[in-house]
Amino acid sequence: MNTDFLKGKRILIAEDDFVNQKLITHSLNTTGAVFDIAGNGLEAIELLKSGQYDLILMDINMPEMDGFEATQLIRKDINPSIPIIAMTGWSSRTEGDKFTSVGMNGCLAKPFGLDALYKTLDAILKAPGSTAAPEEPAVLSETARSSKEDSLLDLDMLNELAEGDNEYKITIMNMFLETMPETMQKMEEYLGVSDWENFYKTAHYAKSSLSVVKVPEMHKLAQAMERNARQQTSLETIPGMLNLFKKYFEQAKIELNKEIAALS
Repeated sequence: MNTDFLKGKRILIAEDDFVNQKLITHSLNTTGAVFDIAGNGLEAIELLKSGQYDLILMDINMPEMDGFEATQLIRKDINPSIPIIAMTGWSSRTEGDKFTSVGMNGCLAKPFGLDALYKTLDAILKAPGSTAAPEEPAVLSETARSSKEDSLLDLDMLNELAEGDNEYKITIMNMFLETMPETMQKMEEYLGVSDWENFYKTAHYAKSSLSVVKVPEMHKLAQAMERNARQQTSLETIPGMLNLFKKYFEQAKIELNKEIAALS
């Protein structure tokens, strides 16, 4: 897709996940867009107060202040008209009313590819008053699924975003390997003191980190742990799921290190 429409555009990216930050900035680096990164809603608001932007990419689940709260404050006190695109792993078609009610102009459903990102930015920047529906996630054919059965990994999204840049792929995989153990340690700590609010937020963070370097079994477990902790139901199942989550990570780590070695 032609990305000339992004040249010179100033974009504020509010995203707390390091892997996702790297993915989005890599996607924008070649377009001529200028961007700043905020690690949470509060940082986004401070940057918006001190700088001019054409558009905001706003993650929904962030520490300190989430995307909904940040958007409400921006609309009320800072800028009622700047386009704001939500980035979320939620089923955004059913949650669409909430995004619209807080003043967001569109939504990107994670994980999203380059086409979905550019199409959404194009639609919003050309018609700031409009809303853009999220792209439907691609469905693997039975043949494609069966070819992946011997591996825990699904690197299709990473390969698409990297566009043949092996150094970039290695960087993303290494970031995943470095950050996931810290995330699992936080989940262990919150589980130990039954801090379910912070547990579900950390499980959501883990799920987000698994959106590009995909380990489907880990993603399912992160989603289930997030749901149970958030709703505070079936809490007795969480320790077992977390242990299984960690075991899958150890297996995925072996595969990822092999991938990195092959690309080096």
